[in-house]
Amino acid sequence: MWNYKAALVVLLTAGILSFPLYRYWEYLTKGMRPPVSTQKLNSMEIEGVPDFSIKDLNGKEVSMKDFRGKLVLVNIWATWCAPCVKEFPSMKRLVEKFPNDLAILAVSYDRQREDIDAFIKAFGGIPSNFHIAWDKEKKTTEVFGTDVLPETYIISREGKMIRKIAGEATWDEPMALEFFKELVDGSYFKPTPPGLGH
Repeated sequence: MWNYKAALVVLLTAGILSFPLYRYWEYLTKGMRPPVSTQKLNSMEIEGVPDFSIKDLNGKEVSMKDFRGKLVLVNIWATWCAPCVKEFPSMKRLVEKFPNDLAILAVSYDRQREDIDAFIKAFGGIPSNFHIAWDKEKKTTEVFGTDVLPETYIISREGKMIRKIAGEATWDEPMALEFFKELVDGSYFKPTPPGLGH
């Protein structure tokens, strides 16, 4: 004869034991995944940066596909961000060094358009390959998973992510210029000759 009490005890015990095990398995599988922003970067290294469009300060629509064939720096910044403002001049000098091979898309997260206009006026001339856009709603965060300002994403001629730089950088220091020179001439992507740099 079926013992209902014994069956109930077995079921309850199994349920109590399986719940923590399920949670532990969930922790092991889901908890070990990289953050969403890292997953986005990994995907962009392999599949390329998703095409997105944004209006520059002149109202012109700018999209990633417009830059194909050039190296691109997508810089997320704001005028209220001191490190962003500090690195801006070196970004301008960098893009002036490689006028035919490099473009910058500086996407501002400012709250008011007037703040950007005042900054640009005080900053002086902007090269033609230095595009400034205003992303008031921070829609580019969905593309790049931006965490802090400034963040800069270096994108290849084919539209794939090369590197992410979090925080302020001096873009025209000798090592940076050498890095971009290698990107421009293609030597950065060439395999290391046998016997060197194992």
